[in-house]
Amino acid sequence: MRTNIVSVKYEDEYTLKTFNGRTYSYYTNINLNVGDIVVAPTKNGDKIARVSEINIPEYKVEMIKFYLKTIEKKLDKNKYLYQNEVLQEVA
Repeated sequence: MRTNIVSVKYEDEYTLKTFNGRTYSYYTNINLNVGDIVVAPTKNGDKIARVSEINIPEYKVEMIKFYLKTIEKKLDKNKYLYQNEVLQEVA
């Protein structure tokens, strides 16, 4: 079943272009796949993140769904990872 809930891992602050640590869930209105690079809104501003899971069932985020923010920007993965360019695909 397709849902509009995804999980991401934020880019490491010390080792750029690596994505480690815990996952964070978000809503999204854009078509994403595992491995896509996105701009994720956080309480401390936007962060670059990589999608680690898609189509998360709503029951898995039932307790936090009212706090979930929405990802609205997808970056060109190849240009970001290999050419140091940040180009956005906007929904």
